[in-house]
Amino acid sequence: MENALGQNYKELVLEKMKKLKYAPFGFTVQKCKLSGAEFEIILLTADCAKNIDLMDLLGKWRKENEQWYLSQFPVSVERTTKWFMGKLTEVPDRLLFIIKVSSKFIGHVGLFRFDFDNLTCEIDNILRGEGNYPGIMAASIKGMMAWAKSNLGLRGFTLKVLSDNPRAIKLYQKIGYREVTRIPLIQVDGQDGLEWIEAAQDYKGQAQRYYLVMSSC
Repeated sequence: MENALGQNYKELVLEKMKKLKYAPFGFTVQKCKLSGAEFEIILLTADCAKNIDLMDLLGKWRKENEQWYLSQFPVSVERTTKWFMGKLTEVPDRLLFIIKVSSKFIGHVGLFRFDFDNLTCEIDNILRGEGNYPGIMAASIKGMMAWAKSNLGLRGFTLKVLSDNPRAIKLYQKIGYREVTRIPLIQVDGQDGLEWIEAAQDYKGQAQRYYLVMSSC
């Protein structure tokens, strides 16, 4: 395919992301601003898996916000580290940035499921782990989008948000996202208990929850 980065766009971007994820932590930093104050989003890299305190912090945030995930399970440092390597670092088209204000980590934002034909990807893993930072998530998402456009050649973004999370929906609307469709969710028995999975459109009107698919395009 022909696009802004040429016929090998997919291969070039995947190779670049792989190199960034295996660079030292702190190699990829995007400066952001909120009300005139500067903060950073920093790409989490493979060597972060050795940082027990960081893995513990990511697990703590996940546990405290588990109602906004489709599945719930016992959280531990070991399990978080396994997820970090197997479901993040080793996934070719997935990146996660941690938000740093002064010397404190307060949440994370990510990118996932690249559509290389349309030069878009999904905003993923948006989580504020610490309170008292009004506006920080919107500024972080916008900073990450700017970085992705500049460094990966992306032109647009999509996301999925649970229909019973009005606070998150309001956040995404504030930065320009609009609903394009809804995906029904049904509850099933999973490996660690009940979990929600995406269902066919036949379940519309019967599902208890939905994924709202939103787009910035």
